[in-house]
Amino acid sequence: MGWGIPAEDWSWVIGQAGAWGLVLARVLGLCLTAPVLAVPELDWRFRLALAAALGAVLAPVVGSSVEPPATWSNAAWAGLSELLAGGLIGWSAALVVAGARAAGDLVATQAGLATATLIDPESGEVVNPLGRLYGLIALAVFLALDGPLLLVRALVESYQTVPAGRMLLSSETVTTAFAQVGRVLELALRAAAPPALALALAGIAVGWLGRAAPSLPFTALALPLRSLTGIALVLLSLGALAATFGAAWSALFQP
Repeated sequence: MGWGIPAEDWSWVIGQAGAWGLVLARVLGLCLTAPVLAVPELDWRFRLALAAALGAVLAPVVGSSVEPPATWSNAAWAGLSELLAGGLIGWSAALVVAGARAAGDLVATQAGLATATLIDPESGEVVNPLGRLYGLIALAVFLALDGPLLLVRALVESYQTVPAGRMLLSSETVTTAFAQVGRVLELALRAAAPPALALALAGIAVGWLGRAAPSLPFTALALPLRSLTGIALVLLSLGALAATFGAAWSALFQP
């Protein structure tokens, strides 16, 4: 007995603290890797505060289904597993944004804008403007579809498929991870295909015109024309891009 609290109450408090700690670990993994939350503009302290707030809300909901580890070594492994479980959920969503940025980079290469880059003042990362634009469109669609709420729902439902403390390093996990990467590559090609194909056809047309009329400066104007055409095609395809990214988010969050 300590501070007037019976020993059996202390054991209950310690057990609850262990269960809630596992919940917080999975929530923290989600907050560190999820889109919007993982951009450099948001400080890591904000992510920790968000994880603490979200964990405080979810712990009473899912904490009763979490069995706390019996030993310190098991608790350490369980916490690492929970961090990885939450990280995989957020990582799956962040891959969609990565695929969108890859699509923008592909279109920029076709349009001759691959050398046009921006420097992120926060992270120092060099990014392509079109890749940045495609990523922002994907994030906007994510927010329009209530993506953060869907991520929280997926986190809660994950306790049914992946019990707390279960190690995720299995053949099924590896297969799922590679499948997610394959979907991202498919998304990048699908989003970049219309403007990239149109730019390829425009390049062929300019080449034929240059051969048919060698006296005209088509060769000198090829790069500026291709860049202007690429920008115009991107602006005209914004609706199709939003629909493509919306389908990708819906497929990710479907039950």
